Amino acid sequence: NHAVLSHAHLDHSGYMPGLYAEGYRGDVLLMKPTRDLIQLLFADYMRLNKGVSPYKEPDVKRMLASTKMLELGEKHGDVVFHEAGHILGSVMTELNLSKKVLYTGDVNVRPSRLLEGAARNVDAEILIIESTYGAKEDRHVPVKDASNALIRSINATFAKGGKVIIPTFAIGRGQEILFTLENFLRSGALKKTPIYLDGMITKALRIYRHNAIYLKREVQRRILTSDDDPFKSEYYMIPETKDRSDVIAQERAIILTTSGMLNGGPVLTYLKKMAPEKKNKIILVGFQAKGTRGRELLEGADELTIDDEKIPINLEVDQAPFSGHSDWRELLELVRGMKKLKRIYVMHGEQEKAAQFADTLSHEFGRVSVEVPKLGETFRV
Repeated sequence: NHAVLSHAHLDHSGYMPGLYAEGYRGDVLLMKPTRDLIQLLFADYMRLNKGVSPYKEPDVKRMLASTKMLELGEKHGDVVFHEAGHILGSVMTELNLSKKVLYTGDVNVRPSRLLEGAARNVDAEILIIESTYGAKEDRHVPVKDASNALIRSINATFAKGGKVIIPTFAIGRGQEILFTLENFLRSGALKKTPIYLDGMITKALRIYRHNAIYLKREVQRRILTSDDDPFKSEYYMIPETKDRSDVIAQERAIILTTSGMLNGGPVLTYLKKMAPEKKNKIILVGFQAKGTRGRELLEGADELTIDDEKIPINLEVDQAPFSGHSDWRELLELVRGMKKLKRIYVMHGEQEKAAQFADTLSHEFGRVSVEVPKLGETFRV
């Protein structure tokens, strides 16, 4: 038996140890960077969820001991991995069963600053595809435009004497945003300022650097050039005080911190101290799920509850359209490249978006069966 892990993010990896708590004794197939990253994530998860987690430390250790690392294109039994372009180590999984199955996991067909886009030469009879941005109105702007919009927004805040909070995932988005900022600092398009890294981003950055062989060749080249290593910029800083008072005291600063949807992490400390001041800004750079503080801000909340305290939201709320997921058009193009399709399962999206994307696919590929599985539903392929 095999379990397959597409990438490290906890919405995909988080219950892997639970399989072992329930008696699973097979292996877990993944990429080396994914194994490195989940070690970091599970250490943090167990620290924060001791006593309430559905599994225990021995289950995590058993799962990690059962991992088997594959390379892109390497065949292991019926399994082959292909580049997914989402984060470091992310893969699409090809299963060669009685029918050829492809599970996209989280997928991004566009190259980013760190990664090449997802593989486009993979075909399948049965496709399991994500739909995070599956609605027709979900159209990402070009990366260059998103980067320029981010820098303009930051410089506008500096002109008012404010500081900028950028909440982000520790893995994936955090590194992409950081490299974007570093690039514009070097070019002079962004005013010289410290970038404070808070939360798990710094540890994840080390893992990215240690796994540079999986990044774009341009990034590898810069690492080998000692005076141009993007992982060791002079602008990167770490907060020195637990209450972040040294950061708050700065006249100008960019704070890159977790968590991306404001559910927890150091970002809440910064919000409590900085949200009441109009001159400051928070820039949301990723998807904000329903029920999160990030979604509340996007919907115009004038206060947030943090640690049972009502915090007035006077700072400016902005959004920069960065994403590690393909949009509606890109997902559709990915499917159009597959000529042998007989069945498509649409998953990993809010109900409305999954339904809209399934409807698009049904109209485009009339001969192909398209379904949106319900939670817990089982299909035989």
